Amino acid sequence: MQYQSSSFRTWHRWLSLIVGVQMVIWAVSGAYMVLFQLPFIHGVHLTQEADGEIQDNSLIERFPDIVQQYPEAEHMYLVNRLVQGEFRDLVQLETDGTSILVDPHTRSQIEIGRDDIYQLASVYYAKGDPQISEVRYLKSEAPSELNERFLPIWQVNFDDVGNTSLYLHPQTGEMMVRRHDFWRGFDIMWMLHIMDYQDRVNITTWWLRAFIFATFAFVFTGTILLVQTIWLSRRQPG
Repeated sequence: MQYQSSSFRTWHRWLSLIVGVQMVIWAVSGAYMVLFQLPFIHGVHLTQEADGEIQDNSLIERFPDIVQQYPEAEHMYLVNRLVQGEFRDLVQLETDGTSILVDPHTRSQIEIGRDDIYQLASVYYAKGDPQISEVRYLKSEAPSELNERFLPIWQVNFDDVGNTSLYLHPQTGEMMVRRHDFWRGFDIMWMLHIMDYQDRVNITTWWLRAFIFATFAFVFTGTILLVQTIWLSRRQPG
């Protein structure tokens, strides 16, 4: 009986160390995710609307002609977007996975360049004077904070308190993704919480399952030790 008790006690101590560390990690990461609301984490406060008001709604009448030239288009609508240094009424066409801007007068596609992205990002930015530190065109390799399905895309980095990064669509200039340090911190906390250290999306990893079983084993050995302690105390003479 003494041997079994010693064995259970050894297992319980080791499990308490292993499970205890992860419990602290779960507590810290869970607290972080609760304290910061998702709209803040998603960076909603960092940006604002960059499109202007449509100046000529009669351009809708040109849609049939545009459809003839772009029959693959599934949706189209007017936008007033900052392109080539000025706000212009343009037609945005969307197909399955593709979006482009078209000049409603010439029906030609509008090319979005680095200068356009720089100006658009400055308008999107809503936290005072935009201090852009870098504009990069990402074509084949995405940073860890961005899903590769967004490629190709423009990355615009700001020199601000949160190291904000805005990601803009290469054909339309639309803002696709916002990132800042609090989001990056959230991503790390989420990784630690679900114990998916690679893709950070799997909530049923073997690591997580192993620690769940370890927790049950910790409870089991603790229960056995408690029962043994009560049983031994009752056997001792009063």
